[in-house]
Amino acid sequence: MAEDLWILLGIVMSVVLLATAVVRWSKRRPNLDPHNAEALRLPKITAVAGWLVAPIGLLLIFSAVSGAMDPEDKAPLLICGIALFLVAALLVASYANCYIIIRDDQIIQRTVTRRLRTIRYDNIDKCRKSNNGAASMLKLWGYDGVVIKFNAAAFDASPVLAALERRQTPGR
Repeated sequence: MAEDLWILLGIVMSVVLLATAVVRWSKRRPNLDPHNAEALRLPKITAVAGWLVAPIGLLLIFSAVSGAMDPEDKAPLLICGIALFLVAALLVASYANCYIIIRDDQIIQRTVTRRLRTIRYDNIDKCRKSNNGAASMLKLWGYDGVVIKFNAAAFDASPVLAALERRQTPGR
């Protein structure tokens, strides 16, 4: 019994150390878009996680549909499989479509649905800075109603923060 606990603890510690190493590696090496040199994309681990979760979801779906199980066990398995597959699709789509461009005079963000949001620093109405653990989130509102929210710790937001200081933009 005690040996099983130590093995489980070792596995958990190994996974935590691996996750920490991957996060540090992705922070030191920003992922640039190959088609647009200014665009910073999500870390590659986002797409890798999506491609790893998708086959698990498909396997659960196929095993639920195959008919080799009790009918009462099929519904939860099918629901979990669909949920995992949808999460995987969202991860891959967000990696493929999302990016942010921070320039000296404006900030451009492309969303999962491929919509472009642009705010010039002169047109920032207000801002809000919040800390969610290690992530320092910055939310900007433009006078024209455009809202951009991004992780200021993951991207180099120094031009945005300098423009907010210069203009003394209201916000928290």
